[in-house]
Amino acid sequence: MKIAIVSRHDPADVSAWSGTPYFITREIKKISGDVVVVRAQKTAWLLMLTKAFRYLFRKFGSSLDLSVTDTYSKTVGKEIQKQIDEVDPEIIVGIAASPELAHIHTNAPILHISDATYAIMTDYYPEQSRIPNWLWREGNEIERKVIGKSFYSIFPSQWAMNSAQKDYDADPNKLKFIRLGANVGSLPTISDAYLDKKFGGKCNLLFMGKDWERKGGNIILSAFEHIRAAGIDAQLTIVGCNPFSGNPPKDVTVYENLKKSEPKQFELYNKLFSEASLFVLPTRAEAYGLVFAEAAAFATPAVAPTTGGVPSVVDDGKSGVLLPSSADGKDYADAIVKLWQDKTKLTKMAIYAHEKYMSELNWDRWRDDFVVLLNDLQDVRPFKEESSLGT
Repeated sequence: MKIAIVSRHDPADVSAWSGTPYFITREIKKISGDVVVVRAQKTAWLLMLTKAFRYLFRKFGSSLDLSVTDTYSKTVGKEIQKQIDEVDPEIIVGIAASPELAHIHTNAPILHISDATYAIMTDYYPEQSRIPNWLWREGNEIERKVIGKSFYSIFPSQWAMNSAQKDYDADPNKLKFIRLGANVGSLPTISDAYLDKKFGGKCNLLFMGKDWERKGGNIILSAFEHIRAAGIDAQLTIVGCNPFSGNPPKDVTVYENLKKSEPKQFELYNKLFSEASLFVLPTRAEAYGLVFAEAAAFATPAVAPTTGGVPSVVDDGKSGVLLPSSADGKDYADAIVKLWQDKTKLTKMAIYAHEKYMSELNWDRWRDDFVVLLNDLQDVRPFKEESSLGT
């Protein structure tokens, strides 16, 4: 079975889009020995230009993503079309590639993978809500075309699937729910000794995110102050940004940039999850929240808001605690203190979180679910060669 993967992000780069194209491509290559990556590299300059404009307009309080315009879509689509015609694939898999696929003409079934829709992103993410009407119309029309022409549209959350049906009149039978797997390295054995170390000393809080404001950085700092005021011996680790102009506050450690593509830094990334007592992310907007799946892999309960795709990854009261989107630092502190004082419940949450990772939030499960869809396609369209899909 010849499969063409169309992706805006480089699937060879484990750091691109949180590593999702890298891991999806890796899993598809386990299914088929004939996989070709298709990217608009000759017109890559155009994508860089749209990014520059987006950065510039953000400085003026607006969001202008020209990569969702009809002009961009048609321009890169010509390059993608030429490669598709040369490859002549039996299946096309698009990874967050709506503009790249919107104007493609092919008889091969398209499997469209994304974590959200354009409509829900512009209604939800603050930086994407301040756009001109003409851009909103073009972005939505591109999304409508891709969802309409795709044999299946695959989303990791019910939140995104609901938008595809509500905002684009998608056929419910063509919408598929497959959670993305955690992008982690080697995992520890979840033993009594491991959990005792995790919950027996300091309350070690872990926060991750590049966008300090959107990820709720000020809320976690406020919560940390309330927790320490309550007499809890706690420490906070911040990964992905540095919100402090000088040295961080006492018992706060900052790792401004950890690259998964660097083995030693990736090892540290995993170590921080392993040592964390709780993963706390008071995010204001989150399409999925892959970091919650990564926390679960290390049996680390999460504390987060009920927003976006988070409830599809974190089970409230089982693998973590979900608070209202309006919760402030004091609310987060109260929930964390209450949980920290109940070690039995905390341990049960940790075990459940790891079991959820093992059964639902890993790439083996993603591959198994994806194979089911590929087998469905065999009943619809004859392939050039008889093939047996393995898992």
